Amino acid sequence: MANIHIALVGGQTTPVYQGIMYTNPDRVILIHSTQTETEANRINAEIMIECELIKFNPVDLQQISDAVIKLKNGFSTNDHITINVGGGTKPWSIIFYEYFRKDANTQLFYIDQNNLMWDLKTNEKSEVDFDMDVQFRLLGNPLTRFTSFSEYSPEDKQVCVGIRTLRNVNFRVFFNLTKQLYDNPNLNYVSSSLGSFIQRYPADQSYHVEMKGRSGVRSLILSAPHIDSLILNTGWFELEIAELLSGWSKAKEIRLNCVFPSLNETSKNEIDIIIHTGTKLLFVECKTSIFDNTTIDKFASAVKLYGGLGSKALFITDTAMKSKAIEKCRDHGIMHYSLQNNPEGKTHKEVLFEILDKELINLNAK
Repeated sequence: MANIHIALVGGQTTPVYQGIMYTNPDRVILIHSTQTETEANRINAEIMIECELIKFNPVDLQQISDAVIKLKNGFSTNDHITINVGGGTKPWSIIFYEYFRKDANTQLFYIDQNNLMWDLKTNEKSEVDFDMDVQFRLLGNPLTRFTSFSEYSPEDKQVCVGIRTLRNVNFRVFFNLTKQLYDNPNLNYVSSSLGSFIQRYPADQSYHVEMKGRSGVRSLILSAPHIDSLILNTGWFELEIAELLSGWSKAKEIRLNCVFPSLNETSKNEIDIIIHTGTKLLFVECKTSIFDNTTIDKFASAVKLYGGLGSKALFITDTAMKSKAIEKCRDHGIMHYSLQNNPEGKTHKEVLFEILDKELINLNAK
């Protein structure tokens, strides 16, 4: 007697892998087409189980039926067969279900975007494990560069308060000065025509920042383990949002500055925050302001590329979002929120968590 698992491989590889791990078979058979052979090979590379890849015609009903009959005739009546029919083409799913649904030694199931496994014979459901790093590898985009939220110290979080205070004095000058330092790593001093300046002390991991504006002058010494990434390129705002989201009950793991390798290995593709909720991923884009709405388009594309079909997306800003930006977020199925929202009788946390809780269980459109 052998425990044999059959999985139909389509574009979404994570449910296929989850089904294999859940059933813990002695042998795996991956049904794939020419178009999904790469995905089948990625799945095979992740499992330490005897695995056979079989290529099927994706649409020809007679060829599919003949192939299923041939496969079924190769099994012993003592074998226990599990079949994940959630992937691949619809003809595959229908024909596998039709030929195996009456067999007592066979279990038929599929796994949805909420990582629930549905038994097609008993209508029972159960939750399956979800591994974010495996998902990235299965999609062909391993995540090797990121900073865990747990790596940020109390000093890092406190320095964000000082950065926001200085930025509020004159945000345009602050942006211009920090951008000069970001673009020129060997430059340690920059100043404006009106006397604002930033002095960088690399050896001490500190900055002396003095900002002059209509409200007066503010001067602070900023020091923290991650000061460079926080003060330059709006890292402070990303950590602020990560701190806010860390209070969400479904936030199991939070990663910031997530850099995925690009195909040409020269440019980088960065996601500000990725949150593991236990059942799916939440991708978060943090912008103090939106100057170009194509930023939303790029974020939507990145979520689909790196997160697959089941991941959720949130675009959050410091300033108020304009109506066209909100409309574009809605068009892409992206949640949106601004820290300028004024929720009556509630905190930003309460309102934001309500939005997230409501959307998390919804299935994305294919």
